[in-house]
Amino acid sequence: MQLRLTNLLLALIGTVALFTTSCKKDFSKDEPFTPVYTSTVYIGSQNQFLYAFDLVTGQKKWEYYAGANIQASPLVLNDKLFVVAENGFIHKLDAKTGTLVKKINIGGTLLSSPYGEQKGKDGNDYIYIGTGNTNTLYAYDATADTMEWVFTTDGNVYSSPTLYDTLILFGSYDGKVYALDKEDGVKAWEFTTGGPVHSSPTTSNSGYVFVGSGDKNMYCLHVNTGLVNWQYATGGIVQSSPMSYGGVTVFGSDDGYVYCVDDSSATERWKVKTGDRILSSPTFWAKTDTASNVQLVFVGSYDYNMYAINILDGSVKWQFPTKAIIKSSPLVFNDRLYFGTHEKYLFCVDPVNGDQLWKQNVNGLIESSPVVDNLDNKSRYVSSISGNSPN
Repeated sequence: MQLRLTNLLLALIGTVALFTTSCKKDFSKDEPFTPVYTSTVYIGSQNQFLYAFDLVTGQKKWEYYAGANIQASPLVLNDKLFVVAENGFIHKLDAKTGTLVKKINIGGTLLSSPYGEQKGKDGNDYIYIGTGNTNTLYAYDATADTMEWVFTTDGNVYSSPTLYDTLILFGSYDGKVYALDKEDGVKAWEFTTGGPVHSSPTTSNSGYVFVGSGDKNMYCLHVNTGLVNWQYATGGIVQSSPMSYGGVTVFGSDDGYVYCVDDSSATERWKVKTGDRILSSPTFWAKTDTASNVQLVFVGSYDYNMYAINILDGSVKWQFPTKAIIKSSPLVFNDRLYFGTHEKYLFCVDPVNGDQLWKQNVNGLIESSPVVDNLDNKSRYVSSISGNSPN
């Protein structure tokens, strides 16, 4: 009996050994999968989170907790994503994964959306951003992670800066518009309006800068000198950042109107009345092919609607109703319109007809404007809140 058990055990061991040897010959070494990344739309919320969604499906990829409300628009610069929190911290993330790279504490209240310059004077990337309470504009070397220079005003800097040639342009609650040399922060000129400047300036290829003021005017200034070319009066303060395109400037006012003003003559081309104030900044989109020929301006209103307006005659092509105010500025990318609302949704709609393609609830009010990472290491796919209009 003992001999039989011994023989059975030896036979079993031999079978296992043979099976193991056979398995080793049949299996090759597994290599790790290469991650596949797709284009992303980012949005910040008043619930202190930054969200990353798939552009086409709206599926959430990841979220990042910033520790404070996010009103400023995020910034994609090369492969990094910069998230600006109201408590004075800038969070530098890996744009694909949302992994924190560095936290930068510049202090103050951060409501200004950062402007990114790719490959500046020394080949490095730079960020320009304003602060409240400390009343300062900062130039930050995003490659070396060092502060390049600072410039202090006499009021909160909630206006988002923009770049024209060698000049950084922005407004302040001290009622002034400033132009600084981007190399060293030395003031080139300043222009005094009659009220606080919350609006972010935008420029045109013809050498003008456009910016709204709390004195109810939209100003057109010569970008190199700061001298007034014209000013256009509205019935309310102008916090909306203007859009410059095709020889016209389009902007909203607290009087509830969207205005289109001729750049050369300062005459009104058209105006559209909405049901409430407009802080959202307009953006332009055109689709000119054999099937369609549309040139539209998109802008949100406190009356809960997103408007699509024909830029040629001011006729409203469609309006998309939501259930809360729209302060977020819209963004169009690859023939899709993205915007957030106080309804806590990020919407994606068809810009031709206003049909909803998808929406995502972020469980927090949205005042931040959406930004797209198209995986091409550029930051141009942003709303016009940062002075980036498609001129």
